[in-house]
Amino acid sequence: MIRLSSRFAAKAAVFGAVIGASTLASAALPTQWELDNSHTRVGFSVDHMGFSTVMGRFADAKGTVNYNMANPNQTTVNFTIPTSSIDTGWEARDEHLMSKDFFNVKQYPTMTFKSKQVQFLNPQQAKVMGDFTMLGQTKPLTLNVTLNKIANSPLTNAPVIGFRATGNIDRTAYGMDAYAAGITTNVPIQIDAELVEKKAK
Repeated sequence: MIRLSSRFAAKAAVFGAVIGASTLASAALPTQWELDNSHTRVGFSVDHMGFSTVMGRFADAKGTVNYNMANPNQTTVNFTIPTSSIDTGWEARDEHLMSKDFFNVKQYPTMTFKSKQVQFLNPQQAKVMGDFTMLGQTKPLTLNVTLNKIANSPLTNAPVIGFRATGNIDRTAYGMDAYAAGITTNVPIQIDAELVEKKAK
């Protein structure tokens, strides 16, 4: 359990006024975090020829975050997403998306994101700039991150960070230009996730 010491009460109170973490002390929080896959969703949406919007997700994601409340701009973020975990709710479409027309999962089994710079705009919001790799191509990507809550889980009594990250990916920049005339090329993404303390292997 995280306990608030008088030494860090003022700092935690300022942060808590923004995101309800007034019971936390920055010195007591771990700096090594990892995605809790059971509470993580990597989602996207595409327009289908103007008729409908298809929603999808990647069911598997692994990630680590080095985050210290005392030095938030020194945060680093690394995510890896198996492309074969794509799920749009229709098996035939998923098989097509895994083919050479789109994600080509046999040749490129993962997508990755590695941060290069983190800029906190306020205690709750940050921009994370980094390199996103897909289909063997690496391009810059900026994620807009909102910290939802930092607190002890009532289930595990362990510290949890909840956040949402949003961004846009131009799939044609990575060579994924199939059906560009009818299917969105600028793909909005949304990551809703929880981070838990990274345990030593």
